Amino acid sequence: MRTKKILLVLTLIACLASSVFAAGASETKAAPAADGPVVISYYTWDDSSHKALIDTFNATHKDIQVKAQILPAADYETKLTTLLSGRADIDAFMEKRQVDMFGQYDNGYLEPLDSYIAATGKPNPAVEAFKSSSVINGDTVVIPWRGGAYYTYYNKKVFEKAGVPTPDYYVKRGEWTWKKFEEVAKAITAADPSLVGSTIYIWGGQGFFQAGQAGDSIVTPDGKIDNIDNVVKQLEMRKRLEDVGAMWSLVDMKVTKLHYSKQFYDGNVGMLLIGEWFPGQMVTGRNDGLLAYDFEDWGITRLPCDQSEYVTVGLPTGNCITSYSKKKQAAFEFINWMSGPEGAAIAASYGVLPAAPGEAAKAEIAKNLPKGNSLDYFLEEKGNNTANFSPYGTRVETEFAKLQEDFLLGNINIEQFKTNFTKLLNDIIKTTY
Repeated sequence: MRTKKILLVLTLIACLASSVFAAGASETKAAPAADGPVVISYYTWDDSSHKALIDTFNATHKDIQVKAQILPAADYETKLTTLLSGRADIDAFMEKRQVDMFGQYDNGYLEPLDSYIAATGKPNPAVEAFKSSSVINGDTVVIPWRGGAYYTYYNKKVFEKAGVPTPDYYVKRGEWTWKKFEEVAKAITAADPSLVGSTIYIWGGQGFFQAGQAGDSIVTPDGKIDNIDNVVKQLEMRKRLEDVGAMWSLVDMKVTKLHYSKQFYDGNVGMLLIGEWFPGQMVTGRNDGLLAYDFEDWGITRLPCDQSEYVTVGLPTGNCITSYSKKKQAAFEFINWMSGPEGAAIAASYGVLPAAPGEAAKAEIAKNLPKGNSLDYFLEEKGNNTANFSPYGTRVETEFAKLQEDFLLGNINIEQFKTNFTKLLNDIIKTTY
């Protein structure tokens, strides 16, 4: 299976080659070393699409080779921070928690990329698509390769077993609100206690869906506390759902280290709210025989939303170059290739939504989604807001995660949560930078 996949990817690259980097002479290329290719050290986490991108680049480029440094996904952010602070041998790296780039920029770890982009003679479509999350103080510091959007992933068999209409039924009727999401999750579990109506993962940022859709910043970039009512609203909803078994317990996930993909693979969860990368994990689950149901038995639709016009949340995933790298041009050529048509098509072949998908990438995505209306929802034009994207974001997310756990465990009530969270936000504002 893996050999066939590699052949498919290489064939795809051959077909696309004539359309990539058409500017030709206007491109600035890294000069190969006299004794061989330029080798760059690139850090990322364990993911099949990342490996495919790296392997394909190495197979199709003679002058530059990427030496992959793969860290475990679970503690990637912590280890990367330690490595950057020690100025480890890193030429480029993938950003996993996007708000971390503010601290990295302030500490001087990130190379501004505008001059490299200008030297190509054309704008970078991925940067242009996600300008607000690629630029700090006028400097482009990251080139997105994966788009950013959250969706409702649902198991058709679970809904069938519970006798409840699937979420797309409500989306078509303009009824897919957070109130309806809660109602549906409870109905699934009430119909069969062995089924869990919904799951939202343990990351702190997962508590900001409703806030992001409403346009709340939590803390504004200029250091003021924004509205936290929607954070409270979502947290209370989670508690109500967990109390009746209609949402997977956050504390249980942390204790058992049970990954959301495993929950969904096993076929007992009705709805999973997660990002645009998840179809790639479903493809992996299918290929590795991990699904407890047929690949066609799941679907994708919109995130629940209370706004008058639909908006999702999410940040793109991108790559940065270290300011101290000795091989910056070679590193740029790799991350620029990843965000371009070739990289997009490869990412899409693994079920990933590229930051700037072309027609070839869209065709690949279609091959890796279940039949029906999932593709329409996955690729539809949509607004995208994100709460907590500011220099304060990393600390806000960390502190929220602790307080959220205290509330869900019953150690504090909602009024204590609001008081403590507000105090922590003020402390973060006073002590950041």
